[in-house]
Amino acid sequence: MTPQDYLDAAGALLLQPPSCMRRCWQRGSACLTRLALEQGLRDYWRVVAPSVADRPMHNQLLVLPAFASTEAASTARIAWHGLCRAMHHHTYELAPTVAELRGWHDDVTVLLPQLESGPSPNA
Repeated sequence: MTPQDYLDAAGALLLQPPSCMRRCWQRGSACLTRLALEQGLRDYWRVVAPSVADRPMHNQLLVLPAFASTEAASTARIAWHGLCRAMHHHTYELAPTVAELRGWHDDVTVLLPQLESGPSPNA
C-alpha cells in the first residue's frame, strides 16, 4: 500500500467508523496514519539517503532536520510521537479524540507531499 492508501483508509475511519470497530476505530485510524507517515519517510530516505531508510524511526526523525526543513522535521516528529501514544491502549487512558486524530491526519497529509519534493534547499 502507498502512504496515500493508508491516509485514505484512516480518513474513512474518521468520517464513518464501522459498527464492528465501535471501541477501537480511534486506534485503528491512528495506526493507519502512522503507517502512512512511516512509509512516506521510508520512501523519502530511499531517494535522499538510502542508508537511513532501514534505521529505527527515532533515528530517522533525529536526522531529518539535516535533510528537510525544520518545520517538516518538527511536524513529522510531533505527529509520529502523538500517533505512537494514541496507539498504545491502557485501561486508564481515554482513546484519542477526533480532533487529535484529524490534526495528525492533516499534518501527515500536508507533510508527505513536502517530502516527495525531495531534500530542502536550505538543509
